[in-house]
Amino acid sequence: MKHVIISDIHGNLPAFEAAQKTFPKGKSTEIICAGDVVGYGAEPVECIKKISAMGARNVLGNHDAGVLDKTDISRFNRRAAEAVLWTKEHLDRASLDFLRSLPYVLEEDLFSVVHGTLHEPEEFIYMMTGADAMHTFEVMKSKICFVGHSHIPSVFILRNGKLSQTFAKKIMIKENASYIVNVGSIGQPRDGDSRACYCIYDPEENKIEFRRVKYDIDTAADRIIKAGLPEILAERLFIGS
Repeated sequence: MKHVIISDIHGNLPAFEAAQKTFPKGKSTEIICAGDVVGYGAEPVECIKKISAMGARNVLGNHDAGVLDKTDISRFNRRAAEAVLWTKEHLDRASLDFLRSLPYVLEEDLFSVVHGTLHEPEEFIYMMTGADAMHTFEVMKSKICFVGHSHIPSVFILRNGKLSQTFAKKIMIKENASYIVNVGSIGQPRDGDSRACYCIYDPEENKIEFRRVKYDIDTAADRIIKAGLPEILAERLFIGS
């Protein structure tokens, strides 16, 4: 089975729709989301309906948690907090029930999934450095952990006691190594590339491959502005930051 790992959709329906068109097809493909279906974007309900209809498995992200009052949004920057409050006002009951059903962590034999870090999943810590990654490596039960949150695709590798990081588009899984994979963001990339980002994990071929997808940024940005959300949330989509 192939696993399509996505994250940080952030209410950006045009990006989500464009990315979905490139997902591998067939019953042997599973969709997993590493959190933050909502926040920032103007179509949170539509994104929740879409990911639910896909039968995807999901974990809770910090913006999802913010809508549910499960995390303190006073720690968010002002515009992010405004977007959480806007989202909270615009979600219907079914959408809220969907978010309430999400766990902080998914654990499989081959891999685990969390939004921030495994060692404190409820705190939604950004994994930006090797030191951050080591805390998760220390508690990992599986060979691979998929994360989101920073919106920056990369892979930390722990092999023979040595830690490294790569931004390669394709990673071959080795026997004597463990991996933490940040899958990037569907709805708001922050690595200077405005295209939606996700990855595919193929256990049979022992590889992880990142994919980038162009989408209609003009439409996504226009919907954000028309919704009355902060304009900077629209502007940043064009530069991927």
